[in-house]
Amino acid sequence: MTTKNFLSKTEAAYKILKEKKSPLDVKEIIKIALERNLITTKGKTPHSTLRVDIYLENKRRKKQKKGLRFCQERSAIWGLCEWKK
Repeated sequence: MTTKNFLSKTEAAYKILKEKKSPLDVKEIIKIALERNLITTKGKTPHSTLRVDIYLENKRRKKQKKGLRFCQERSAIWGLCEWKK
């Protein structure tokens, strides 16, 4: 029996945003990730978890002096910082 290797929510978000080439709402990112079976979730608000995960990744990458992957466009809308280069 094989088990599916799911991506983290942030890895799935990065993959989806890279493919879509435009900013998306976290609810839409989660919807796409679940439809494509990229992630699994047991929680009732995975979009809230994704928002926190992106925030924490950005905080960690700033502390490590690494470039950010995600840039907030509006409240719950995120894009990729690499698009701004």
